[in-house]
Amino acid sequence: MTKKPKLGSDPLEEPLSFIRDSREDKQSKLSKLGKQKKRGRPKTSTRVITKSSQEGTKENYTRATFIVREDLLDKVKALAHWDRKEIKRVVEEALINHLKGRKIKPMPKEAK
Repeated sequence: MTKKPKLGSDPLEEPLSFIRDSREDKQSKLSKLGKQKKRGRPKTSTRVITKSSQEGTKENYTRATFIVREDLLDKVKALAHWDRKEIKRVVEEALINHLKGRKIKPMPKEAK
């Protein structure tokens, strides 16, 4: 009795031929990314940063750290949440309202 011939190809004829080097794909993608234009609008700020606390902030803004009572902070956060505002905007509005109409003498240069 003769054996029937096998159908299909022998999987061991070309061992692991389905595996390819994926590093080539990554390198071609990286080279394509380097050639693409940067997205977003170009930076047009000509602001001169004089203090490190101004880095990453908008014009006329600076970063400051304050110690506040926890209950007041919770109220500010809740107000910001319900009014759909940023916490810094709520604090800014509170400071503006508190200082409105007050006469404040400028600080001497030695005290800054």
